[in-house]
Amino acid sequence: MSEPLPIVARYFDDLPRERIAALSRLCDLVRDWNARINLISRKDIAHLEEHHLLHSLAAAKVWKPAAGSTAVDLGSGGGFPGLPLAIVFPECRFTLVDFVGKKMKAVQEIVDELSLENVRIVRDRAENLTDRFDYVIGRAVAVLPQFLDWALPLVRPGTNGEPGNGVFYFKGSRYRDELAGDPRQPTQVWPLHELFAEDYFAEKFLLYFPVGVPTSVGPKRA
Repeated sequence: MSEPLPIVARYFDDLPRERIAALSRLCDLVRDWNARINLISRKDIAHLEEHHLLHSLAAAKVWKPAAGSTAVDLGSGGGFPGLPLAIVFPECRFTLVDFVGKKMKAVQEIVDELSLENVRIVRDRAENLTDRFDYVIGRAVAVLPQFLDWALPLVRPGTNGEPGNGVFYFKGSRYRDELAGDPRQPTQVWPLHELFAEDYFAEKFLLYFPVGVPTSVGPKRA
């Protein structure tokens, strides 16, 4: 039997085989649903493992959440990055939020199929959330000032992992322009090409904003 997801096994050689198998099954289910509704770009489905799964798992290279910690994936869309991270970190609780009902229905079906008991699906807008979490995660949801306006108020104080409670955001090199003059600057930036050798990860970054940075800088930006 061939190794499932060799691209993941290459970079996560210490990940238990059953979790790699679950990630492989996740990709199968996403492909199946994507033939019916647009979970991810149909032009990109051929690159699912690299562009979506491995991209999401970059967080697992630098983030060590404590057992029992909570995370919310804002604007989860087709379930990335929340579902892969929930598989890799079964001891943590993940809430996946998106306002598009048909996507959330499909993601719920995938969660049920994978028996992911640590995942909760919420169909709502980010600005309507009232719960607090140890971590907020997002992947190309909105321009950074807007996303931070939504995300930072949702982070509870504390240190329930390494790094401590805060916001993780996947973004391209435009993050510098988007945050120009904004006091809410990332305290850690991981260039993804240093984690993964594939050309796709050039000029892609994972940003971290700790709890305690200003939650808002005034009126929303376009």
